[in-house]
Amino acid sequence: MHTESLHGVVGVEGPFVSVFLDVGEHVDLRWRAMRDQLQAQGADAYLVALAHNAITSGETPRGLAGRGLVVGGGRVLVDRYVPVPPAGYTARYGPLPYVLPLIDLSEPLLPHVVVQVDEHGADLRGVDPTGRPVAVASVGARRPDRLLDATEVADVTQEATSLVDRLDAQLLVLAGSLSGRRSLRIALPTRYHHLVVEVEGQADQAVLHLAGRANQDARRAVVERFRDESARLTGRAVHGLGAVTEALEAGRVSTLLVTDTLVGSREVEGGRADEVLPLRAIAAGAEIAVVGGAIRLHEDVGALLSG
Repeated sequence: MHTESLHGVVGVEGPFVSVFLDVGEHVDLRWRAMRDQLQAQGADAYLVALAHNAITSGETPRGLAGRGLVVGGGRVLVDRYVPVPPAGYTARYGPLPYVLPLIDLSEPLLPHVVVQVDEHGADLRGVDPTGRPVAVASVGARRPDRLLDATEVADVTQEATSLVDRLDAQLLVLAGSLSGRRSLRIALPTRYHHLVVEVEGQADQAVLHLAGRANQDARRAVVERFRDESARLTGRAVHGLGAVTEALEAGRVSTLLVTDTLVGSREVEGGRADEVLPLRAIAAGAEIAVVGGAIRLHEDVGALLSG
């Protein structure tokens, strides 16, 4: 992930509250448990209140179900909605910001268009690589006593293809009833057929799985490059806390690799490794990749170095 958008956390004096949660539903209950956890950690009451105000105000944008906040220095430093919600929730209070979960959840998606259709109407959503809906539209009667007519099907098709062209979308998802999907597919110009995936019922989870191919490809490319550089013995791939820390301090890291969002409970000079190393990478303008089990890294961290 490119880290320019996280530069606001660099140089801010702690402590920090870092929270990551599913905001699809039951947000109030989830936040209550998180707030109790922060209070048990001795979190600064003002920082918790800032997080509370941010989480309880406003509505979650359509199509986005996760949210990450970092609060420090008396203000909200990072507040981002992401398409993929965390499996659980994270509430951490400490001297440094914790950004790895946000990096993991914010990895790019394939730009795509979703058409949720039934016999009475269609909802359309165009989504950019960050998971942000850039266009939302509804077409059709949306009345149970009236079916979509041929003109309205043509309108849906026109709107869908316009969104595909606008986003350079690589995926067009038709979701909903079989008859509605069939009508749209028949009406689509042939040149769009290779983009179409049909999903029965609601599309959200299936779409995230399909659109996530982009971050899978990006991770695969980073892992393959790390393997190649390691095999060539060029010195441009290192792993282990000592070597990675030294490279970050020298400003030589182009991409920081971590196995997962919790690099164990390991410590480096300055604090927890899963907080210190990403913060140094952000300060240096390096990218960060969470690579999972795709490659074994000594002490769960590695780095690709600049030439």
